[in-house]
Amino acid sequence: MLKTFHIKPMSISTQLMLVVALLCFGFNLKAQGLSELKTIAAENNLNLKAQFKAFEAQLEGVTQAKSWQDPNLSFGYFISPIETRVGPQIARFSLTQMLPWFGTYKAKGDIAAFRAEAEYEKFQDQKLKLYLEVAQQYYDLSALRHIADLEAKQLRILKDLKSVVESNYENNKANLVDILRVELQIDKQLSVIQVLKDQDQALVTQLNQLMNRQLKTPVLISNPKQILEEKEVMQTDSVSKNHPRLEAIRQLQKSNKAESELAKKQAMPQFGLGLDYAIIQDRNVQNADAGQDALMPMLSVSLPIFGKKNKSRKKEALLQGESLQFQLENEKTRLESEIQVAHYKQDELYSLLDLYDKQLLNLKDILQLSEVALANASMEIEEVLRLEEERLLYEKQRVRTLANLHKTDETLSYLTSNSEL
Repeated sequence: MLKTFHIKPMSISTQLMLVVALLCFGFNLKAQGLSELKTIAAENNLNLKAQFKAFEAQLEGVTQAKSWQDPNLSFGYFISPIETRVGPQIARFSLTQMLPWFGTYKAKGDIAAFRAEAEYEKFQDQKLKLYLEVAQQYYDLSALRHIADLEAKQLRILKDLKSVVESNYENNKANLVDILRVELQIDKQLSVIQVLKDQDQALVTQLNQLMNRQLKTPVLISNPKQILEEKEVMQTDSVSKNHPRLEAIRQLQKSNKAESELAKKQAMPQFGLGLDYAIIQDRNVQNADAGQDALMPMLSVSLPIFGKKNKSRKKEALLQGESLQFQLENEKTRLESEIQVAHYKQDELYSLLDLYDKQLLNLKDILQLSEVALANASMEIEEVLRLEEERLLYEKQRVRTLANLHKTDETLSYLTSNSEL
């Protein structure tokens, strides 16, 4: 008569203890979803804050660029007074204000404003990259914790197998060496579980670093398996027209056009408005205007006669514009290439997922038969252990594949995002 062996489920008392532990743990910790972690990272990440401060610093350049030149005030004192008809001139004050050609300040302000916009687009891109990095760490942590659950389940299975082998040994249906083999596997399993705990803390540390929190702050994920099983396929094949990486270059192109306009303005004359005030000393000169100070308005004009400098400015702006156009085209191609690679990887991962599902389904039937055979001592424990290890390997590979699918989706989300997010 065949003796059927079934893997023992957790006892009711064990389940209750786990539930109580989780409830007690939940009073101090709250499960955080991916969107919440992204928000925390965006608010606290030091690198992102540094990028935003760089944008604010660049923005201050707009005010500076539109500001007038400081007026020039000079004072001169004659050691030997210059005699004039109305008396000796002993000192002179001069105040001069230079005025560039019409529209020069506007062009300078436009240059600074567009450069600030480019810096802001870099900030937006940095934020999207941060979201991607947080998501990758989150799914790696989810996969690790799901694998830890599988390893713990495997430990329980090994302990149950040990009980079966011990029963067979007592009935002279197994050897002592079979028990030792199972014990070796159990010791190995305990070591694997400990390693996973260490890896878990390392991933938590990396995730907290991105969010600028205390490195040992716990990260609670309510149901890693459910999170990984939620599969969403990104079907977008085209690059977003206003991706931050593209918008940053377009803003620099606008700045370059303003620089071309500025080069034209700088080739025009500058005007200077001034006022001279001369102090005349009264020395009893027989004149009705004796001792009266002199006031003289002045107008000056710069002469841009050195044409090579102006031509060089215009050529520099032209060459810079061509360089930016090449950069824009190259960035579009890079984004398109990265999207295609992500889709190829996505297809590969789905194929692997189908393979693992089929293998696990077949192994499930084989393991059910092997459990019966082991209980009846018609199958060696080595073969059962090999099958159990093979099943665990496929389960872990499936979990990693699911995590990689989510990470690929997040990559596609980044590559197809726009600067308004």
